[in-house]
Amino acid sequence: MSEKLGVLAIGHGSKLPHNKEIVENVARNIANKHKDVIVKVGFMNMNEPSIADALASFAGTGVTTIAAAPVFLASGIHITKDIPKILGLEEGSNKTVIQIDGKDVTIVYGKPLGGDELIADLVFKRVQEAL
Repeated sequence: MSEKLGVLAIGHGSKLPHNKEIVENVARNIANKHKDVIVKVGFMNMNEPSIADALASFAGTGVTTIAAAPVFLASGIHITKDIPKILGLEEGSNKTVIQIDGKDVTIVYGKPLGGDELIADLVFKRVQEAL
């Protein structure tokens, strides 16, 4: 059996539409660059689909692993407690197994964007745009 990767881009959600659009755009960019990956979007609150609904939407795709990727800058209570609980992760673990289409599908939970050099480059790009 061949492995098939799914990516769940997770956003916080907002009453303002811009937040949802940004997370959807990030997901679209991933999908455009990685044609063999199934990419979905889910939100903690205020936007649809929810994380649970987004996980369910992988049905019929044949994914064997879903990488849940928070589109958040830093770790906070949502990253360390709320999202892991929604994903069904045991405390201290970044991996679990769920059933989709009657088959085991592994979920791995990634880290937030953090202070990566790419983020610093983007911040400086925004500085240059502002000048």
